Amino acid sequence: MATIKEIYNELKMIMEDVDAYVEEADNANQASDVVGTVQRPLDKILSALDSILDDEVAGVYENDEDDEIYEREYDTDW
Repeated sequence: MATIKEIYNELKMIMEDVDAYVEEADNANQASDVVGTVQRPLDKILSALDSILDDEVAGVYENDEDDEIYEREYDTDW
């Protein structure tokens, strides 16, 4: 399974290709369609993945192995 970083890198390369296509397109209408249907959504995805990667580097997703904070203690001595 691919890591988030690998997915981010692949999408970044696709974005570079999309950017180049939009800049070099002869048909302005088609370029505008690509911007609206591909470039903007892809930019949002890259931004979200970038935030996740930043959080991961900051240690937000580290497992502290302290699952006790989520466990309730029940008195079973009825």
